[in-house]
Amino acid sequence: MSAKRKLTIGILAHVDAGKTSLTECLLHQAGATKAQGSVDKGSAITDGLALEKSRGISIKAASVNFSWKQTQFQLVDTPGHIDFAAEVDRSLSILDAVILVVSAKEGVQAHTLNLWENLKERNLPVIIFFNKIDRDGVFPEQVFNDFQKELGAKLFALNLPDLSDSQQIQVMPFEACRNHTDHAILDSSLENLAECDEAFLEKYLEGNIGEMSTILAQALPHIQNGSLHPVLFGSAKLGLGIYELLDQLEKLISTPQNYFCNPAAKVFKVEFHDKLGRLAYIKSYGGLLKTKDSIPSQEMGKEIKINQIFKAEAGGLEQVAELNQGEIGLITTSDIILAGDILGNEKLADSYSKISNAVLAVEVKAVEDKDYQKLGEALEILNLEDPILDFKWFKEDREFHIKILGPIQTEVLKDSLSQRWEIEAEFLPPKVIYKETPAQSAEGFVRYWMPKPCWAIMTFMIEPGEAGSGVNFENKVRTSDISQKYINEVKRAIPWTLKQGLHGYEVTDIKITLIKGEEHNVHSNPGDFLLATPMGIMRGLENAGTDLLEPMYAFEIKAHQDYLGSVSSDLSQMRATLESPLFDGEFFILKGRVAVAEAMDYAIQFSATTSGKGRLKLSLDGYEKTTLTEEKIRPYKGVSPLDESQWILHMRGAFKADERMMG
Repeated sequence: MSAKRKLTIGILAHVDAGKTSLTECLLHQAGATKAQGSVDKGSAITDGLALEKSRGISIKAASVNFSWKQTQFQLVDTPGHIDFAAEVDRSLSILDAVILVVSAKEGVQAHTLNLWENLKERNLPVIIFFNKIDRDGVFPEQVFNDFQKELGAKLFALNLPDLSDSQQIQVMPFEACRNHTDHAILDSSLENLAECDEAFLEKYLEGNIGEMSTILAQALPHIQNGSLHPVLFGSAKLGLGIYELLDQLEKLISTPQNYFCNPAAKVFKVEFHDKLGRLAYIKSYGGLLKTKDSIPSQEMGKEIKINQIFKAEAGGLEQVAELNQGEIGLITTSDIILAGDILGNEKLADSYSKISNAVLAVEVKAVEDKDYQKLGEALEILNLEDPILDFKWFKEDREFHIKILGPIQTEVLKDSLSQRWEIEAEFLPPKVIYKETPAQSAEGFVRYWMPKPCWAIMTFMIEPGEAGSGVNFENKVRTSDISQKYINEVKRAIPWTLKQGLHGYEVTDIKITLIKGEEHNVHSNPGDFLLATPMGIMRGLENAGTDLLEPMYAFEIKAHQDYLGSVSSDLSQMRATLESPLFDGEFFILKGRVAVAEAMDYAIQFSATTSGKGRLKLSLDGYEKTTLTEEKIRPYKGVSPLDESQWILHMRGAFKADERMMG
C-alpha cells in the first residue's frame, strides 16, 4: 500500500469562473501532465466529452489523480452550470475537501450561493480561490468583502494580490506581507483571527501582532475547525497562486477518518465507455477491494461481482488489481449498477439536501420513426448515467418522458443523442411537474376474490397529510385477519401506486390507514394483496378527490437600484410574493416566492432587464395548492387500477402494459 495519504478534492464554481482551467494548472504544476490543457482549445483533460470540448463547459464530473509532496490527490472537476447540479450533488458525497473557485471579476454569483449553502451543511473544509485577478476592472478588496458579507463567512487571506503594475501582476505570500498589514484584505483577515483567538486579540489590540509566520501558525487551528475560511488569490490563465494552492491543500486538509474495516464503497457516477462498456466510479470506504471480488449492492439487494478495476490518471485509464480505502476507482460489473448505490453493508447513504431538484418534465420524440426503438435504448443508457432524468418509456403510447433541471440540459441531451447514437430527437416544451394530495378524508374498499383462486379484501382510510409529510402508512388490522406477509405486500405496492394520482401526478402528503380486511386460508396468496392494494387506494383517492400542488421557487435578486422598478414589475406580473427590498449602497436585494410555472423562463428575462448585470438565485421552496385547470391534467399512463377488470387482467399477465408502473 502506498505510504502517501489520499485526499479527494472537489473543484466547484459558478459557470465560467475558470474551474476547469484551474484543474489543468494544478495537474501541470504537479507534474501530472507535460503540457497544460486548455478549455478554449478543447484540450482539457477533464473535459473528455466531445460536447464539453465544443461548448467549452463541463457537463460531467471528472476525476483524475496526481501527487504533491506526501499526498495523493484525487481531483474531481464538477460542472458549474446549475442544469448539471445533479453531477455536483453526487460528487459532493465523496469529497474530503473543496476548492471553491470565484471569479474576481464577477464576484459572488447565484450558483456560488447554492454551493456555499450545501458546503456549510456538509461542514466540508473549503479553500476559496479568487481566480482571474489579471482581468481588467478587478477590485480584490471588494470581492473579498462581498464574499464575507453575502455568505456570512470569516475569511483569512493566505496571499495578497499586487495589481499595481498591469504588465506584471503578482501575488505575495502571507509571510512576505509584513509591510502590508494595513491593506484592507489583510486588515480584515487579522480582525477575523482576533475574533476567533483571544491570545491574538490581545496582541492585535496592542498593535503588536508579531511575525507573519507566527500569525499563520495561530490561524491554522481556526482554519482547520472551520471558524476561518482560507483564501488564495490567483490566475489560472497566468499560473499565479497555483503552487501556493497545492501547498495549502497539503497543509490545511486533515486526513479523513471515516473508513471501515470491511469492504465498503459509494458509487457516485456511471458512464458508458466505447470499449469497456458501463463503468461505475466508486470511492472505497473500507477494506481492500480486488478484481473478481463479490460485494453486496444495497440498491439491488444482492451480491455483485467486480470484473475489472481502473484508476483515472492524467494519461487515461490505468487497470489495477485492487483499490485501497480512500481511493477512487472505476469498476466494471455484469450488473446494472446505478449512481448513488452503496456497496457493502455499511451505512454510507447521503442524507443532505440537494442542489438539484427536477421540477420540469419533457417528452422526447425521434424525428425519424425508424429511430423509435434506438432512441428508447439510448435514453435508458442516459438514465443510468444520470438517474435524475427518471426516464419513463410508455410503450403502449410510444412515448418517452424525462425530468430535467433546465433548458441547457435538453440542448446537451439532444447533442449527446446525435453525437453518440446518431439519433435526431426533438424535445417538446418543458412542463411543470405538479403533485397531488387528498382533498379530504375518504374510504377505499377493494374485494378481489374472482376468478378464484384469489382472495384479498381491504378497506383503506385515505386522509390529507401535513404539508411536506410525504407518505405515511399505518396498519390497524389484526394478524389474525391479514397475515404480516400479506401486509408486507401492501407496503411494497404503495410507492408505485402513488406514482400517478387522479390527474396524472405523484401523490404526496397523504396518510393511508388499513382499517379492515381479511385473507382466505386457502385461496389467498401474496400476489393478491399486491394486485388489490392499488385498486383500494385509488378508489379511496377517487372518493376523496385530490388537490393539485405546484412547485415554488424562493428567489433572491441583487441588482442596481436603477432596475428596481422594472424587476418589481416583472415579478408582479408573475404573481410573485415580495418582501420589502433591502438596500446596500447603489444595489437592492429583493427576496420572495414565485410559482415555478410562472418563472420557468425568468432567468432569460431577468438578464435582459438588468443588461446581464444582476444576480438571480432560484431555489426550490416546497409546494403550494393551486387551481386545477384542464391544461394541467395529464392522462393516466398505462392501465389504471380504477379500471378494475383491465387492471386484474394486466396484473395477471393477460396483456402487457408499461412494466415501469411496477418499478
